[in-house]
Amino acid sequence: MSFWSDPYRFRKTVGGVALIGFPLAAFVSCFTDSAEGTDESGSQLATYVRENASGIHTTGLVFMLSALLTVPAALSVAHLLRRRGVILGHLGAACLMIGAFGHFGYGFWQVLISRAQGLDVTEYLGRMSDQSNLLLPELILVDVGILLLSIGLVQSRAVPVWAPWLTIAGIGLDVVIQFSGTSATWPVTAIWGLLTVTWGFVGVRVLRMATATWISYESPIGQPADLELVTAG
Repeated sequence: MSFWSDPYRFRKTVGGVALIGFPLAAFVSCFTDSAEGTDESGSQLATYVRENASGIHTTGLVFMLSALLTVPAALSVAHLLRRRGVILGHLGAACLMIGAFGHFGYGFWQVLISRAQGLDVTEYLGRMSDQSNLLLPELILVDVGILLLSIGLVQSRAVPVWAPWLTIAGIGLDVVIQFSGTSATWPVTAIWGLLTVTWGFVGVRVLRMATATWISYESPIGQPADLELVTAG
């Protein structure tokens, strides 16, 4: 059966690529970004846009790509938790997919403000900054979703536990730093770099996984996947 006509192999490949690409794209976006944020005033945003409009625009586009890859990544991890950690798999995937809307919205917001150049944009950017606060709950759900899915991976032991444990520690540290009120950009870069390593590792494991093993996660514990497929047929 060819790659395109095999739904199991296709979903496994898309999921593995997304697990690698989603944090990697966000990590890359950190190197073209400036210090703009959702809590900045219009005058501050105007300064950032004047100094780095093209970088902010590029960052927004790459961040939007990361958001698009977030959904298949979440579904892929939830698939690995269908035999153990099902509840965490569903909750984590739901949080992460809802968070992807905020993830995408923030990237789109960056694209919009990068084009707001001129002498009379301070008030406009101030309003844009106020409206961007609507994205914060969804952005927080990205952390919640990653945390729940990582806990599920620890419980299910679908992958070596060092990867989800390191992710859990990184997310916890990120939350502490963010709520400390720091304005530094390095914590965001560091957490996306960490996720590139840990979730990228999970993605590589998924890509290297035999298709039969991938299918087996759809089967009840103790029941062979091929027997279930034959019974269903």
